[in-house]
Amino acid sequence: MGILYEKVQFSNELKKQIIIRQLLDMGITEYQSQSIYDLDYYTLRHVLVMQRVKQ
Repeated sequence: MGILYEKVQFSNELKKQIIIRQLLDMGITEYQSQSIYDLDYYTLRHVLVMQRVKQ
């Protein structure tokens, strides 16, 4: 695999971990009966945005 691909994967994983931390800080551990740790980046981003809209 190329260096660029590895950097993109690392960047996406880092973004995912940041969103998970923000959701945990809001008290959210699940979405649709699924652990937030099992969700993909785009679903996590959606959950975070929806929670921010609610507040």
